[in-house]
Amino acid sequence: MKTVSLTRLLIHLSAAVSMLSVAGIAFAQADKYKPGDKIEYLESPAQDLWEPGVFMYATPDGKQPVIRKKPNEFYKDGSQTAFSWERIRPFNPGVKQLPTAPAPPKANLPPPLEAKPQTPPAAPEARQLPRRTLHGPLMSKEEVLNFLQTRLGDQPFAHPQREQIKKELAEMIKQRGVNFRYETLSDFSNQLGKLGAHSDIIFPLQANYGPPTKEPWLMGKWNLSKIGATVDYKGNDGYIYRQTEIGVKDVGSVIITADGKYTWNIDVPRGVTQGNWRKATPAEMPYQGGDAIVLLKAKGGVDWIVHQDRVTELKGDWVNIAQLDSRQIREGGFREGKAK
Repeated sequence: MKTVSLTRLLIHLSAAVSMLSVAGIAFAQADKYKPGDKIEYLESPAQDLWEPGVFMYATPDGKQPVIRKKPNEFYKDGSQTAFSWERIRPFNPGVKQLPTAPAPPKANLPPPLEAKPQTPPAAPEARQLPRRTLHGPLMSKEEVLNFLQTRLGDQPFAHPQREQIKKELAEMIKQRGVNFRYETLSDFSNQLGKLGAHSDIIFPLQANYGPPTKEPWLMGKWNLSKIGATVDYKGNDGYIYRQTEIGVKDVGSVIITADGKYTWNIDVPRGVTQGNWRKATPAEMPYQGGDAIVLLKAKGGVDWIVHQDRVTELKGDWVNIAQLDSRQIREGGFREGKAK
């Protein structure tokens, strides 16, 4: 029995040493490359076919490198995938990425040519990988999808930086705006869902049609109509009823001036409220980019936020005005002199 126990112990120790050795080799490989390094990956072991790619990072356990492959007809900017360390090597511009073939006899080799210095080609991602471009033209559907597909790769739900990537895209949408109106039931929305984009991307897409609002656009007189929140109440028959949002026209107007003042003409008999306004903070505009303002101690003695309505498909200029703390009580306004 002692012999059997000793043998098992040796087997376990040997296995542990092997695992430590493999882990050590993996982490040593991870230290060998830096994010953005040009590499070659073995695409086809059978043909010894090496292709150019880019090292992105190592998996958290250091066991695999995550690389970006060269572009193809399905992934114009190259797909991102986890590989094995033994199938990548540093990029060598002097070696062509072609299947190797047996060398001809030395007697048939031509005289060696004088070596000429070669300029390594730019890394694929330097030319094609979407960057976090906060300034630029309105974003298209294609640009939105391309950003997610290229950044998240073939397995978008398994990408370790998925949430951060989506936050970057949402910020791009807010800063630049989009040239299309988001439709819930569409091929575009289906593709977004397959890439793991939900309300964190959909809400910014809905709220940022057209270019971001500039503060001067908010100045002027806005004729208001009231929008009541959805309310549940109990009827005399004992049933629970829901009253959805309702609108009431002509409940006053608000005048906003560039000197930091406002005048809110509230529907009779409550009169007029005057005060100052300030710029809205980014935290107060979680989904929409551009400028917004906050009317201080306005109607009802509370603060109200004013921002351009970039969702409603109506003619003319429109704003949304809502109580800053809850956003439940809202009023809509159209610019005086503009067609409704």
